[in-house]
Formats: sequence, C-alpha cells, structure tokens
Amino acid sequence: MLQPMRKTVADYLAYEGDDRFELLDGEFVMSPAASFRHQLVHARLFESLRRQATALKLGEVLSAPFDSILSNENVVQPDILFLSPETLKRADPRLQGPPDVAIEIISKGHRARDTRKKKDLYFRFRVPEYWIVDPDKGTITVLVWQDGGWSEHGVFERGEEAGSVIMKGVRVPVSGVLGS
Repeated sequence: MLQPMRKTVADYLAYEGDDRFELLDGEFVMSPAASFRHQLVHARLFESLRRQATALKLGEVLSAPFDSILSNENVVQPDILFLSPETLKRADPRLQGPPDVAIEIISKGHRARDTRKKKDLYFRFRVPEYWIVDPDKGTITVLVWQDGGWSEHGVFERGEEAGSVIMKGVRVPVSGVLGS
C-alpha cells in the first residue's frame, strides 16, 4: 500500500484557499471556526497578556492565525503566542522556529489534538513555555522547558492567578479569563 505524500512548508505556502489549517507532521489539518466560548476566552486572555506584555516592555503577544514554522513538515498556529525581542528577529513574514510561549485553548472537538499532538510537537521543538487553557476543567496549565524537558509550573484554577516564567511579571486571573 502506498503511503500518501507528506506535505511540506512549500505545499503549505503554495495553498491559495481561504481555509485555516496547520501542517502537522506532513499532514494538512483543518480548523473550523472557533465556538463563541472559545473566542470569548481567547479575547479575554489575549487582551490581558497583550496589555501586560506591552506595559512591561517584554515583547509582542500575537493571535492566530500566525504561522510558526517549526520544520519543513510542521507549521503551527497557536491560539496565542508570545515573542520576546530576540524571537521577533525571526518573525518576518512568519516565525521561523518556536515562539517563546505557545498557548492553546482546548476546544471540545480538538481536545486530543491540542493536548497530545500539538503538545508533542511543542515538546519536540522545545517551546520554552506552553499554556493549556481548558475552559471545561476551569484550568490553565503552564509547562516550562527545563533540563531537557517540561516541568509543570502550575495548574491554575478559578480564583487563582496563572503566572508565566518567560513573561516575567505577567499574572492572569483564571476566573477573569474563563468566567465564573
């Protein structure tokens, strides 16, 4: 049986349609429009992070769709990503390599993709910090790259503030982002 041809960054960049998709291990993976709840959580978190990162002069907070080219067969679009001034030098017109912080908001239909597939990719390409925002569980999990792997910086729940190691001084009220 013939294996399907793996797609590459060249295939990804040549696509001229309006669909939103990522390139994950050589396969195009489509993403339908986000739900209202996902968008609301996204907007609240993005605004909080952007406001703080700007005030603290840490770098830029961007929102999907924005390509992060991890390899010739992997192009991801984290829901939200943070780029330090040093990483910004690799970001024109697309980010070459991993962001400093990748944030995924778990969607009902994409739980396995966000918590396994993309988590594995972010691990493989050594993303320094990965946030998993889970509206159903009411948590924000922050993983930080240390000593050749990720360690759990914290699992933050409603009533707590999620903090970042990379974005020094940034604190996000979980209840404010996820709602009560």
